[in-house]
Amino acid sequence: MLLNHYSSCRWTSLLFALSLFVVLSSCTSTKKAQQKASPYARAPQVETTDERLKFESMIIDATMKAEVGKRDEAMALLRQVLALDSNCAAANYEMSRLLSASGSTINALVHARKAFDADRSNVWYGMNLANIYRYANMNEWSAKTWQAIVNAHPDVIEYYMELTSAYNRAHDTKNAIATLNRVEKKIGVTEAVSVEKARIWSLAGNESKAMAEMEALVKTMPNDSRYNSILAESYMSTGQYEKAKQCYDRVLATNPDDEYVHISLAEYYKAVGQPRKAYEELRVGMQQKNLSTTNKLKVLTNFYTSDEFYGIHSRYAFDLLDVAMKAADDSTSYAAFYGDALMRQRKYVEAAHQFALALSADSSKYEIWEALLISELSYGADNSILASHGSRASALFPLHQLPYYVQAVALYEQKRYGDAVEMAQKCENLGFEKDYLKVETYELMAMCYNQLDNPLCYEYYEKLLAINPDDVNTMNSYAYRLAVDNKELERAEKMSKRTLQKEPDNAYYLDTYGWILYKMGRNKEAAQYIKRAMSRSETSEEVKEHWEAVKQYE
Repeated sequence: MLLNHYSSCRWTSLLFALSLFVVLSSCTSTKKAQQKASPYARAPQVETTDERLKFESMIIDATMKAEVGKRDEAMALLRQVLALDSNCAAANYEMSRLLSASGSTINALVHARKAFDADRSNVWYGMNLANIYRYANMNEWSAKTWQAIVNAHPDVIEYYMELTSAYNRAHDTKNAIATLNRVEKKIGVTEAVSVEKARIWSLAGNESKAMAEMEALVKTMPNDSRYNSILAESYMSTGQYEKAKQCYDRVLATNPDDEYVHISLAEYYKAVGQPRKAYEELRVGMQQKNLSTTNKLKVLTNFYTSDEFYGIHSRYAFDLLDVAMKAADDSTSYAAFYGDALMRQRKYVEAAHQFALALSADSSKYEIWEALLISELSYGADNSILASHGSRASALFPLHQLPYYVQAVALYEQKRYGDAVEMAQKCENLGFEKDYLKVETYELMAMCYNQLDNPLCYEYYEKLLAINPDDVNTMNSYAYRLAVDNKELERAEKMSKRTLQKEPDNAYYLDTYGWILYKMGRNKEAAQYIKRAMSRSETSEEVKEHWEAVKQYE
């Protein structure tokens, strides 16, 4: 709530001892009319008897024992007092606290009621009873008790707020509001009361009255930007955008350095269908020094949906992200987030730099290592970098495949085909959960075995075709291997022909098909296809060698 609540009325023994002469005066069966005493008046003299001194001593002793955890002994003493005077307010009060603390709520209520009935002017007794009613989920009775306290102490504002809370727990909106209206009559319009009334009306589903409370607060204090901001949010939530804009304009006029007002204006412009202005306001907000980078990134990810961030508004979103990151108070803390955004933009070099920055601060997160390695593979990082980062990642995370695959790629590029096969086999041995890296690993192993002239390449070409029988790269490589080995030339010719049906102008596919025809003795046809391959700009030395072998048959 807006004001601090009293807890369970656990007061120290010192406080109790200081006020003991007041509460012990209730430990007689005969009540005297109570008059409101001046705070400067001396305490009335009470006739002291041996019996009264005994009562006082027993209650003080019980209180001290309770404070040091000797509850059973304390309760035994209090029972003795109550056996002599069942209406002793102080003894009933202390007994109710002990019973409540031990979970005996119903019995605690009996004693708490007796204490309060014996002395209704004692606020501690009343608060104790109200709190026990609350623990028993008897909120209406708790509210009635607080009402009695308010009636006895009509000038204490805190008690009105406690009464309001009790009515709220009892779902009595009418009386909760009425209580706060009484407070306003005493102290005028204030933030605490207006905001609480608005909250209560809002919970009750009456948004118009909730806004009316905030409007009254703004009218009373028009230059306070906080209230204008709260009211603007209420207008935004109910679609009253122009009224919300007026509030935001007042915030700008009274507090131009408000770190959130431009973000709020961006929400307004987004709501009214002006994305360009929304972006401009958000850009100003991203430059605010009073707004932490963490909060800036939260604003961005809440302002744009994932589809907007990476899709239709990506140009705006990434510019805003750049602005936020340039002012980052600790760039390493946000580097992974920034790297992810850059990678989605296919800015792999910049993304890799951010992921490396994040890992320099904390290398324990595999997801960031994976993002770094994927970025480096995507832009074609130097083999030494791939090998180094792959090696470090596999040492930290030996059960993940990607680091081994990256090292295998680097070894292949270095023409260390045997070592590349060994590294790729580590991927295969780990298994391919959900087929992750399965095709890539098989392709790499087929290429390595092919370079080693090892017939095991056939096994991996077959595995690849089993996964995707229409993959033209696999068919071309497999067909060419068969032609080189003079094996299954008819099958090779059929596979190669299928690649040309899909990509009739591909120089490598034309060369493969021509070379297969040459191996089959169909020299004139072979010369036609290899000549077409020679006419392409991307011809290799191997194609030129084939042309030398067949050009005589042109």
